Amino acid sequence: MIHHITNILYVTFRSFGDILVSTSIIRKLKEKHSNSIIDYYTTGICAPLLVGNPDINQIFTERNSPKQLEKYDIVLRPYRCLQETPFWHRSGKHSTDLLAEVCGVDLQGDYRLFFYNVQETTLPAPKYIIVQGKTGDPAKDYDRFPELVQLINRTIRIPVFQIGGNNDPVIPETAGFIKNETWPKVAYIISKAITTVCLDSVAQHLCSSLNVPLIALYGAKEHLFVASGIVNGVSIGAHQYFIDPPYRNDCSTWCNMGVCQNLKGKCINNIIPEQIVIKINKTIQE
Repeated sequence: MIHHITNILYVTFRSFGDILVSTSIIRKLKEKHSNSIIDYYTTGICAPLLVGNPDINQIFTERNSPKQLEKYDIVLRPYRCLQETPFWHRSGKHSTDLLAEVCGVDLQGDYRLFFYNVQETTLPAPKYIIVQGKTGDPAKDYDRFPELVQLINRTIRIPVFQIGGNNDPVIPETAGFIKNETWPKVAYIISKAITTVCLDSVAQHLCSSLNVPLIALYGAKEHLFVASGIVNGVSIGAHQYFIDPPYRNDCSTWCNMGVCQNLKGKCINNIIPEQIVIKINKTIQE
C-alpha cells in the first residue's frame, strides 16, 4: 500500500527568536504528519539556527528560494498571521500556542525548543556570566544593566561578558564584548556560562533550547505568555528564572509595545539589580 508523503513548507523570516520558537511547532507538525517532509524557508542569517534539526528536510533562504511551490501540500506562515491579528496579546494564550493553532497543532503546554548546531570555541574565561544588553524593541531593553554589572563586580566578583551585535551599546565595566559571533559558537559560550542574564529575545530561547541556566527579564510582555523552555507552567531546566516587573507604572497589563508610551518609564526598569544578583548567587550556590 502506497502512503502519500505530505510535503510541508514552513516560512518565517523575522527574527532569530521567532525562528527558534518555531522548532517546537515543527516538532508537533512532524508528529501529526508522520509521513511528511518539512522544508523551511527563512533568511540566510537565520538559517544556522536550524542546521542539524532532524525534523527539517531542507532549509531555503533568499539566495536559494524554493522553486516549485506547487509541490507542497501545505504552506505555513504563522508569524505573519499573528502579527496581522490586532490585540493578540489579550487572548490569554501563550504566543506560541497562537502560532501552533494557525498550523493546526496543539502544543499541550509544551514550549520546549530544539537547537542542534553547537560549535566548540575558545571560552572568554574559566568562569563567567553572560549578559545580553539589547533587543530589536526598546520597550524590552533593560536600562539598568550598568548598575547590575557594577553590583556583580562588587559582590560576586566573577567576570561579566556581554553578547550582541556591532550596533549594541557597550555596557560599562563588563570584562569583554562578544559580538557578531556565529550562533553555533554563541550557543557553546552560553552553554558553559554560570548563567546568562537575558531579555525577551533570542538569548532566552537559545538558553532554553540548550537547557542551561538563565535569568530572563520581562517588561513589555509577561513571561507566562511568551517564555520558552516551559512545560505545563514549569521550567524544565535547572536554574532558569523568569522575572516580571513588580509593578507596571499604572499600566493595567502588559502591552506588547515595541516602544514604551508610558511617561513614567518602561516596566522592565522596575526590576531591581539586587533581585537579579540573588538569582545569580542561588545558581552558584546550588
